[in-house]
This record gives sequence, C-alpha cells and structure tokens, in this order.
Amino acid sequence: MTARQEEPFDPRVVAPYWLGRGDRGALLLHGFSGTPPELRLLGERLAAAGFLVHAPLLIGHGSTPEALARTTYRDWIASAAAALDALLRLCPTVAVAGQSAGGTLALHLAATRREIRAVVTQAAVLWLTDRRVRLLPAVHRVVRWHVPGDDVDLYEREAIQRLHSYRRRPTTAILELARLARLVRRELPQVVQPTLVLHGGRDSVVAPANADEIVGRIGSAVRALHRFERSGHGLSVDVDREQVADLGVAWLDRHTPRPAPRPGGAGSPAAGAPA
Repeated sequence: MTARQEEPFDPRVVAPYWLGRGDRGALLLHGFSGTPPELRLLGERLAAAGFLVHAPLLIGHGSTPEALARTTYRDWIASAAAALDALLRLCPTVAVAGQSAGGTLALHLAATRREIRAVVTQAAVLWLTDRRVRLLPAVHRVVRWHVPGDDVDLYEREAIQRLHSYRRRPTTAILELARLARLVRRELPQVVQPTLVLHGGRDSVVAPANADEIVGRIGSAVRALHRFERSGHGLSVDVDREQVADLGVAWLDRHTPRPAPRPGGAGSPAAGAPA
C-alpha cells in the first residue's frame, strides 16, 4: 500500500510467477493494490531452499484501479484459495506467506485450511491506522478514490521503485479491506499452525500493534514476532528486506515438513506448473 506507481502496468512485470521445484510448496500473497513482484526476493530464496513457489496475482490487481473497485474481499479470498488449490495439486505439503493484506489473507487461509503447515505474515492488517476508514460506509459512494500523499514511511525511499501498486485506490475496495480485516480478527484463534509475524517499526499504514494482536490471539503454541524498527510498511522491499526474507525462509523450512518421497519423482518443477 506504499507505492506511488502509475497505471497501466507492464503485464510482464506484474505477472504471477512460479519458481523452483519440490514436494513442499510456498504460496506468496501480495498486498492490497499490490502485485507479485513485492515478494520476489522471498520467492527466490524459498525456491533455492527447495520449495515450489507460487505467487498469484489476486483478482482486481495489476491492471486498473477500476478493476479493483469491482471486487470484494470475498473475491480476493476466492482468488487466494484457487492459487492454494493449484499449488496443492503439485505439492502435498504447503506453507503460506503474505505482505500487508496478503498476510491477512494468509491468516484466513490458515484458519480455514488445515492443509497449510506454516505461516509468515509481513505487516499484516487487522485494522488500519487512518481513522477516516470509519467514515467509509457513509461516504464511499461520494468520495470514490483515495490518492496517498507523497510522504512514504520507507527508510529507503528508493525502495518504492521495487513496488508496483495502484496510485489511486477505490474507497469501496478500502472498505472491503476493512471488512476482510474484521473477519480475520475473529478467526485468529483458529490459526493453529506455526506462525511468524514480521512488522516494520516505521509502518504508518498498519500500526505495529497489529502484529502484537496477531501474536497474542492466534491459537498456535508455536509463534514468534520480530519487529524491524527501521522498516516501513513495504517490509519486503525496504532496508531490512534481506533479513526479512531470510527469517521467512528459515521459519517455513523449519516448520514445513518434507513429505515422504513419491514413487519415481523428486518433486514438481516450476516449468510444469500452470501459468
């Protein structure tokens, strides 16, 4: 939610991707108004660690803000679930990680799908810092668009070039994001998988207290929180991105067990994965 990119996007840049091979899968979910490249570093390192990685483009994203305005949080959930199903067809053991709203979706999938074995969230949303969100039910039909200002919370301001996100955000979609967050907040006790919660200390979009609430309310006995005091909301691309990726890989590798070998194969190659 931090980038200031103009549309339309180059479809080759924001396309979904598959990386690596293996019987362990990793689903990577980008954030609200974002695109798969924001999690590319994590994806490459997971692939090097022996995971088959899938980073889908969620419905309504990567095209135009008008397309996002035509979707609801239920559509985003369905889009993420379809990507999970595609990965499960290739890997019997799957983990999930997400940035911002992608982290919120990751928690929802973990709460509702026991096939998921481990979770990593980065700047996941349970509630938004901007108090104006409370007014959206009354004003979203009149105030149709939100255009963030030029101030960004990234420690490395040039990191904004590593994000590809809508400059205009439909207020209807922000309202849907708030609804998704409320749903997942209620679902937190159902998240029983090992969960690593990462958050930036400079995050001005999703207050760091969101991370504390996730760790405090999930049902898992195996949970950890790490706050990166220099990083902003775009945790996956900001100054601590290398450590963020390394911690995510280490967590998913430790808590996603390797399944028994399949007859005649050493895992599914990314080249054979659906586009």
